[in-house]
Amino acid sequence: MQAHQLKPPKGATHAKKRIGRGNSAGGGTYSGRGLKGQKARAGNKPRRFFEGGQTRLFKKLPFRRGFRNPFRVEYQPVNLNDLQRFEDGAEVTPGLLKEKGILRSIRMPVKILASGELTKKLTVTAHRFSLTAKEKIQAVGGTVVETSERKVKSERKHKKDRVAKSPVVAKAKASDEAAPETASREGDSETEDEGDGSGG
Repeated sequence: MQAHQLKPPKGATHAKKRIGRGNSAGGGTYSGRGLKGQKARAGNKPRRFFEGGQTRLFKKLPFRRGFRNPFRVEYQPVNLNDLQRFEDGAEVTPGLLKEKGILRSIRMPVKILASGELTKKLTVTAHRFSLTAKEKIQAVGGTVVETSERKVKSERKHKKDRVAKSPVVAKAKASDEAAPETASREGDSETEDEGDGSGG
């Protein structure tokens, strides 16, 4: 088969509808425009994004409140009170928490929070730990294993440029550059004075 032999399958293409050629042609009487109204008139067409006279959506947007962060991660919280039921020296994992009925699902990440007290030495594996929870687990001799890495925020380029262009930084740089020049001028004037004294 070659390119000139390609054609759409049977029934994929349809004949164009002949508007205003009588009811037998399928587009007579109102010619697909409905019964009267603004869109039925010749040459009269509502402007783009017209919503019948009410305030258009794109004009409302600046006044909309709230924001949904698409990068937000929802954690399943587990408190230290929940870990108290495990035996001393046990290794607590999300799978074990699911078996005990503490977690609903192991698909969502787990975060250990510091509510309650822990008296048993446990090895706790989770995606995140609050700082206080981590301290309490380690204070009893337990071990904390955090499985997900924390992202370190890098200093953005435009922020560096903004700092570099700030008037305070520019003034400090100018004063640093001017300092050696003034020192060299003072040194030259001292040598000239010494030369005049020796000549006299």
